Amino acid sequence: MLLTALVHDAAHLFAEIPADVLGLAADREEGPEPEDVKAGWTGFAVFIGLIVAVVLLLVSMTRHIRKVRRQQDDEAEDARYETEQRDLADRED
Repeated sequence: MLLTALVHDAAHLFAEIPADVLGLAADREEGPEPEDVKAGWTGFAVFIGLIVAVVLLLVSMTRHIRKVRRQQDDEAEDARYETEQRDLADRED
């Protein structure tokens, strides 16, 4: 009963809000006319700049991944070498 009253009050409250406030105006324009919109050099330069930035980020990421892999391989090789040295020392004793 209380919930029904709250919903009813909320419905009346929202019904009183003008359509312009909610962005539901029927006479609202859809946007600029097609002849008003032109592709320009600024947009082209931004697009090329974004492509260059993505390529540079990919190159940097590839270098970092290779560096991490090399470090992991070196650590694994060092651990393997230490294990072999320990085994040789145990055999000699």
